[in-house]
Amino acid sequence: MKTILKNGRILDPSTNMDVVGHVIIEDEAIAEIGSDVEIEEDADQIIDCQGLWICPGLVDLHAHLREPGEDHKETIVSGTQAAAAGGFTTVCCMPNTTPPLDSPSLIDFLFDRAASPEAGGVFVAPVGALTKRGEPDRLTDLAALKRAGIVAASDEGAPIQSARTMIRAMEFCRQLDLPIMAHCEDEDLSLGGCMNEGSVSALLGLKGIPRSAEEIMVARNCLLSLQTGCRLHIMRVSTWHSVEIIRQAKYLGADVTCETNPQYFTLNEEMMQNFDPHFKTTPPLRSQIDIDILLQALADGTIDAIASDHSPHANYEVQVPFEEAPYGMATLETSLATALTALVHKGVLAPLELIRKLSTNPAQLLGLDAGTLQPFETPVAQITVIDPDLEWTFDVSKTFSKGKNTPYHGTQFKGKAMMAICGSEIYRDAKFDLKRLQVPAPA
Repeated sequence: MKTILKNGRILDPSTNMDVVGHVIIEDEAIAEIGSDVEIEEDADQIIDCQGLWICPGLVDLHAHLREPGEDHKETIVSGTQAAAAGGFTTVCCMPNTTPPLDSPSLIDFLFDRAASPEAGGVFVAPVGALTKRGEPDRLTDLAALKRAGIVAASDEGAPIQSARTMIRAMEFCRQLDLPIMAHCEDEDLSLGGCMNEGSVSALLGLKGIPRSAEEIMVARNCLLSLQTGCRLHIMRVSTWHSVEIIRQAKYLGADVTCETNPQYFTLNEEMMQNFDPHFKTTPPLRSQIDIDILLQALADGTIDAIASDHSPHANYEVQVPFEEAPYGMATLETSLATALTALVHKGVLAPLELIRKLSTNPAQLLGLDAGTLQPFETPVAQITVIDPDLEWTFDVSKTFSKGKNTPYHGTQFKGKAMMAICGSEIYRDAKFDLKRLQVPAPA
């Protein structure tokens, strides 16, 4: 089987390639790439990508697929289908499921479900739990989890409050060469809060979450990473002070990386004045000043990656008073479009740098076989084809995800994933122009 993607703008941050050219996929692997590749008209299919970007498959560092245990919110099948529609070919799923991902048997279950014929066809990279549920000072068997296939360990959903426990976790993970993905939240400070603490929360009469609840733990974990030498990835950076702490930690030589999520550079606390629970996240939406600093940090490289933080919930869970609603947004199918609209089309990031933060950097941070278009560098081709100029409106009723809890319903975007290829084609958008597809007639 031979597929040719021709005349597209090839963006490969792994080699800083930005050229108009062709990509040949043969036997499900990338065989040739470049502007001087010869096109063989007898290929099984030829796709004209003129005006489109051809990129390494997007890698989502941080998504909640909810399975096992919360199938009413999302499943691996529905979540991976949503991922493919959003342009992602690899999804790193968080461990705070029910039960949590703290045993090799559950990791095996995830791989089996992701490989099922009805799933979305994308790779699922599980992140294991750092501690046992209900026992915050007891570490999981990290060595066994790594043998089972986890790509990182995390305290997501149960942030480690004890510095002593975090040191032990980092020492074990350093020996295993396993990165820690840290949920940075001081729960003493955030307890009972439901939005950013400030003038807006005071006006609305809602208990606020101070930014220091995030920043204290960011600082602590960065210092412990510097002390232990453990690779540390800070999830969900939302404040300008967190950015500066991470910048200083990197300067001091700490092996620290970080991500932010689309909601934190596009939405702010002012949007919560209607008490709409679709805007309720943890950490909470911050101020416009925070957004401005996050945009600068994305541009200067302090923020290494953009992740979806896809957090689906059932409708009945969200349609409650604001204070009672769960935290999180379903964002797998809008993350790329949000980033294209807010970052590329507003001149914050060049196209190559956006793909670096959505694909190459996430793959390199976790040592994944992804994030590159170089021939035979990955076992199978992982490619996302993007129309950067397509204007469209997001309709939550037409999504693959079971979670409809999103503030982006009705939002007009500019840019969309047209195809996702993971070995063979796994997703083609309904807006894809079929005139681009050429299939040779049988002899």
